[in-house]
Amino acid sequence: YYNISNKLALKATGGAAGFPMTISALQLGIGSLYGIFLWLAPDARKKPTVTLDDIIKLLPVAFCYAGAHSASVFAFSSGSVSFGQIVKAAEPAFAAVLAQFVYKKPVSKAKWLCLPIIIGGVVLASV
Repeated sequence: YYNISNKLALKATGGAAGFPMTISALQLGIGSLYGIFLWLAPDARKKPTVTLDDIIKLLPVAFCYAGAHSASVFAFSSGSVSFGQIVKAAEPAFAAVLAQFVYKKPVSKAKWLCLPIIIGGVVLASV
């Protein structure tokens, strides 16, 4: 339902010529506020203990997540829902590339070989 709701919201605001990045930013902002609410509300969730060093380490991951989310929302505005699914299917490949080359964490050969199968399966199912 999320993808179809996203597509309907994007169509209502003008599609690709409308405001896809505004919608993406609003989704991320409202989601962040909801997460903070859950930490502050009594009996909702335990508040995490986070240091400034933890936040600094999380910033690149958060930036990449926001970029991936914005790209998928923009993909929904530019084409069909199936095109958006294909863009979302590329996220594991993006994560593997980041892990291998940015964080210098080796990705196993088995995982590299699974990526085309996963992405190809989503492409086949989306067409």
